[in-house]
Amino acid sequence: MFGRYHEEIARANAIIAATPLDAPARRRDPRWEVWGWPAPDEPVTLRWIILHMIEETARHAGHLDIARELLDGRTGLG
Repeated sequence: MFGRYHEEIARANAIIAATPLDAPARRRDPRWEVWGWPAPDEPVTLRWIILHMIEETARHAGHLDIARELLDGRTGLG
């Protein structure tokens, strides 16, 4: 069930291990301009991408936590 997920993790880890954090992205995603980020003159590096993924993961984990709290009323570690 999680085979493909683990394959993608291994692939990402290999790319990260072999790439300097300041390496520029190979291309800019055209959707970025629609969303307005990063700024057109802001360099997109591997460091930027990793930090963005951490931010997105934290945001969506927070959304899931809010949904869970609404379901059962429990908050935090309680």
